[in-house]
Amino acid sequence: MAGKAIHMRKAEDVVRLRKNGVSVRRISKILGIHRNTVKKYIEDGYPGTSSINNNDLHESTKSILSSNSPDNSWTSRIKWEEIRVQVLSGVSVEVIHEELRKEDLVPVQYSGFWKQLSKRVTLSKATMVKVHPPGVRCEIDYCDGISIYDPRTGEYQKTELFVGVLCHSRYAFAEFTLSQSSEDFLSSHVRMLQFFGGVPQVITPDNLKSAVSRAHRYDPVINQAYTRLSAHYGFTVEPARVKRPQDKAVVERTIQSFQKWFYMRVRHRQFTSLVELNIALKEALEIFNKKVHRTFKKTREEMFQNEKPSLMPSPIKEYVVSSHKQAVLGRDCHLSFEKNFYSAPHELRGQTLDLWYTAKTVEIYNSKLELIALHPRRKGEGHFSTNKDHYPLSHQAFLEEDLSSALNWAKRVGPETEKLIQSLLQGEFPLRYLRRAQGILGLSKTYGSMALERASKKANMFNNHNLHFIKRVLECGGLENRKGGESIIRGENENLRGINQVLH
Repeated sequence: MAGKAIHMRKAEDVVRLRKNGVSVRRISKILGIHRNTVKKYIEDGYPGTSSINNNDLHESTKSILSSNSPDNSWTSRIKWEEIRVQVLSGVSVEVIHEELRKEDLVPVQYSGFWKQLSKRVTLSKATMVKVHPPGVRCEIDYCDGISIYDPRTGEYQKTELFVGVLCHSRYAFAEFTLSQSSEDFLSSHVRMLQFFGGVPQVITPDNLKSAVSRAHRYDPVINQAYTRLSAHYGFTVEPARVKRPQDKAVVERTIQSFQKWFYMRVRHRQFTSLVELNIALKEALEIFNKKVHRTFKKTREEMFQNEKPSLMPSPIKEYVVSSHKQAVLGRDCHLSFEKNFYSAPHELRGQTLDLWYTAKTVEIYNSKLELIALHPRRKGEGHFSTNKDHYPLSHQAFLEEDLSSALNWAKRVGPETEKLIQSLLQGEFPLRYLRRAQGILGLSKTYGSMALERASKKANMFNNHNLHFIKRVLECGGLENRKGGESIIRGENENLRGINQVLH
């Protein structure tokens, strides 16, 4: 800052350089002094450098230095401790400086005020170093991953980086996944515990939905699927508080270090599959765990060898990842899951049932947590998995009511529609396609009975009773006027082959 007092040695250097013909700007760069300070020293202290007497240099320099010394008497009028409390509560130093300037309590600019403040008070809260006993705690977290390039479509797919760290040794596990869904989240846990070769007593996740159903400072509700996994392995789930990264500081710092280090190593590579990306990650993770930790002066692998005996042993039985969902059992004795349908006993119609699903199976439980149905998991959409024992005897009650209602509705629409619905509802399990039949009949409300009758004729002709096929026929050529029910007629157009052609 201009006018700032300088050391006597530098004052002598200013005089010497100026006598040798060095410019003010050059003197400023050589001595690290602001050029306005150099200029003021020369002009006020020694109007002519050629007339300087070396014997008078010391006294002149002291005079100049003393004249440039700032007056800090205002600092005794400031209540510094009160300012410290305000700053720690969230008030910015800039705002406090502006207020004091308006009250004429501070005569200096912001930089001068900040310098005096930092000398007198500590502006950061005290921190505590947590000491983690071996085998006790593991912290996990997600961060943005590296996108995967699909050469077929030319598009990029985002990934997530899952990281788990043992707090005592800082030994790290990491893998890329396509999402933070329950299946990916739990599968990453299984592979992480296999990587560690043991189980810590406590795992601390973030408050993502795959881990915590309802966040709470003191009593969070853990996701049921996560609870089942923790019960199998025997660890306790202690979620971090919302917006409190210090609750999982170890994994936060590890992610900062590892993410930047690894991403820079592969910045010139393009990955085309998740497998390829995780292979590169596995190779880098091995190197990372063998790097010497700056604080502990040991590698993470060396510290892990001391911690590993303290981990709980893994269960002998391998854990099969299963996710949880709830669904209502419909009147047709089926519930919907991922646009497919699975049967359950007819006595539970209308009740909310629990689904536990894996990559291969779908398990259905009642309110007493009793397994009532087991189905293979269906792929695609619109498929049924039906156990005939789940239907009521003789298909009475809802069966008779719904089937007769659908057949009567189809008869009112027309003979082609009646033929279509009868072909759907005949057979050993008429309830299986009742929903489809009701969906087809419901199209008459949108497109009209005449249009549905013509679409049903085409469906019978091609023996295609799929709801989507019939809807496409209606949308492409079978539309009726909703009010009048008349066919849509095209007007004259020289580009058309005919005039007033009826859309079919």
